[in-house]
Amino acid sequence: MSHIKWAMLIATMMVSMTAHAAEVLRIEIPPEIQSQVRMLGCDACHGWTRTKFGPAWQDVADRYRGQTSYAYKGFNIDSEGEKLPLVAGLVKKISKGGKGEWNEYIPMAPNDPQGIHAKEITNIVNFILSIPPKK
Repeated sequence: MSHIKWAMLIATMMVSMTAHAAEVLRIEIPPEIQSQVRMLGCDACHGWTRTKFGPAWQDVADRYRGQTSYAYKGFNIDSEGEKLPLVAGLVKKISKGGKGEWNEYIPMAPNDPQGIHAKEITNIVNFILSIPPKK
């Protein structure tokens, strides 16, 4: 198969997967969010509607719906944690990592310990929290 045909096949599959995720979520995933998710590698461990190594983003939205704060515990899950506003707490968890709260065996790896991508991570968190409940 020529390189052009392979490129067309891959592009079609990517559009199809994005359309499927948006259909299941019943919400449009903005291109900016899709780009940030890919750039930061979030989709290696998380799916929009299905669990991979980490929870599906639909499940994250459902868990934190209506909450206003988050207790960041880092890698010390037995501690009370540092109570932060919800978005700031989730951004810190993604950035600095922490012991698994969804699965005791798989911790959240640090993804941005220096805070270089705080804006992008905040955008992603805000979008995830806006995902409507499962029907």
